[in-house]
Amino acid sequence: MGPLRLALLLERLRHPKAFPRPLPALVREYREVRTPLSLDLPYYAARKEGGYALVPWDRYMEAAERALEETAHP
Repeated sequence: MGPLRLALLLERLRHPKAFPRPLPALVREYREVRTPLSLDLPYYAARKEGGYALVPWDRYMEAAERALEETAHP
């Protein structure tokens, strides 16, 4: 390995490139899917840009909660 390649390699090792991490997921509002709130359904708050959104607690969320509880308490 020549001295120039060695110098370039050492320079690259001294100043590594930092790749930015992806932004955390946010809840986005889709007006065409928006349904009116109902007092018959349970909801949970999810963070979105500028505040929170109420998301209905459905069978999918129940299954996710059970899976999380099973992994937390084996």
